[in-house]
Amino acid sequence: MKTKVKEVMTTSVITAQENESIRTVTLRLRKHGITGLPVLNSAGEVVGVFSESDMMSRLPDILNDADKIPLIDVQELTDPPVKEVMGTPPITVGPDYKLVEVAKIFLEKYIHRIPVLKDRELVGIISLGDLLKALVEYGEES
Repeated sequence: MKTKVKEVMTTSVITAQENESIRTVTLRLRKHGITGLPVLNSAGEVVGVFSESDMMSRLPDILNDADKIPLIDVQELTDPPVKEVMGTPPITVGPDYKLVEVAKIFLEKYIHRIPVLKDRELVGIISLGDLLKALVEYGEES
């Protein structure tokens, strides 16, 4: 059975730069069929994680702010850099973390993806989906 992050993580990580616009990064999510990604600073360090939830937080509450919706400027909502809405500080794990430790983080922090760092360098990402696939594979082996 796979028991460590390095055995199930995705190593081809799609990232964003912290100064890219919310619109640009949201379109990247859609293009790649993903729901979130690590955000890097100019030195290549992971400084946050941006997700669809962060994008949704920019939108007004449809029920409470219905009278304001016609006045919303989508460009105004999506022009700011992702660093203004991304989750910080980033929760990260190492490649040798046990999957059970990652599962606890997913449950405790209510997140769906965690950047994987080795010596402060991004080497992968593990998602809730990766963890579930490993669990299914284990169940099929048993």
